[in-house]
Amino acid sequence: MTDQLTKYFEDFAESSIQRTKSALLAIRYYERIKLRLLKKEDLSSQLPIIAKVGPTATMEVVNEAIAEYKTRLAGAWNIHARLQEIGKFKCVMTTNDREQLPRAELKYEFKSSAGTVKIHIASAGETFSLLINAGKNPMAAQLARKELEKNLTFIALTS
Repeated sequence: MTDQLTKYFEDFAESSIQRTKSALLAIRYYERIKLRLLKKEDLSSQLPIIAKVGPTATMEVVNEAIAEYKTRLAGAWNIHARLQEIGKFKCVMTTNDREQLPRAELKYEFKSSAGTVKIHIASAGETFSLLINAGKNPMAAQLARKELEKNLTFIALTS
């Protein structure tokens, strides 16, 4: 297994977990504000901007923020668009009421003339497992991984 592939997908998983955490924190924060606004609580001492714009405008902003962060949460595990173009990508997120973070299961398959590289990432909380499989033939597997590495290098150079 090559270090570049491992490093890339480990960094990707760690940053995806962080994006998931920050989006969930923001969603929960804004939902608490929304509940308090629905209960007609005066939040102007805690959020001075409410005194200027009023509770109706604040509610609109809160609803927009919740929608934006839910979109960020849904896309937290999306891989780079170029990788999606050259391979097959599937990500499933499952939520359990007893867990703080949703679990993500990501499968990515890259086919080249040399062979197929399959990447599987499964997260649980702030941990993840990464499996990279390029087949049983060592020569073909090495060539297939090198092809994927070339694409990762291209992505890094153009980003």
